[in-house]
Amino acid sequence: MKSGSFWLLALTLLLAGCSVSPPPVSVPVPEPEPVPQGIVTPLPLTVLPIQDSRTEVVLGQALVRHFLTGPYYRMTTPLLLTRQYQPSHAAYTSDSQRMLALFRQQEGHWGFVSVNVAQRGVINLFELQHQNARGYALVLKRARICLNAGANRPPRWNGRGWDYSLQSGRFECSGQTNGSLFQPGSGLPGALGPYAEAGDTVLYSRDRQSLQQIASLLKHQFRHLRVPQVRPATH
Repeated sequence: MKSGSFWLLALTLLLAGCSVSPPPVSVPVPEPEPVPQGIVTPLPLTVLPIQDSRTEVVLGQALVRHFLTGPYYRMTTPLLLTRQYQPSHAAYTSDSQRMLALFRQQEGHWGFVSVNVAQRGVINLFELQHQNARGYALVLKRARICLNAGANRPPRWNGRGWDYSLQSGRFECSGQTNGSLFQPGSGLPGALGPYAEAGDTVLYSRDRQSLQQIASLLKHQFRHLRVPQVRPATH
């Protein structure tokens, strides 16, 4: 091969090699930042004035509605009280730490919502990120809420406590064991960390306004219930 032809062939191969596109460079795509879990923030609790002097039945209805529509609860009584019962009246009690709102069924059965708030009872509101969603929790200390359906007569006040009928129906109560009203695996109330202890009553919702309404009714009914002052977080 002549030297001129050789150099021409070499130049052709060199130019052909330069025209080949370089392999694509893989650029890592950043993953979306997850919603922070386990962050619990105390919030100021706005207690609104209540005009009605007797709010037992209104509070009872609000609690039934909360347990019926709130996420993560494993209760059956709220559905029974909603579908089969009508709100009736408040049972008499001489104890300012107790209230009982009665519901009546056409067939003659009774149901009720009772709330006990002991002296030095405290209520707080918290915001938390739980299962990739923002939620809110009312935590009541030294308080207990019970829902009942299926009794053959309403409870009667004996001067020291309630007398229930022998056919007392089905009870579902807060404050017995940690998480007793929540579904297994829901992570509640454990997601509140040190803000909720065994025996506390925890009401969880994604609607802050509905919890503030319940808190206002509770404070109106139980004047001794303490609402600590919490300063809003500043950023």
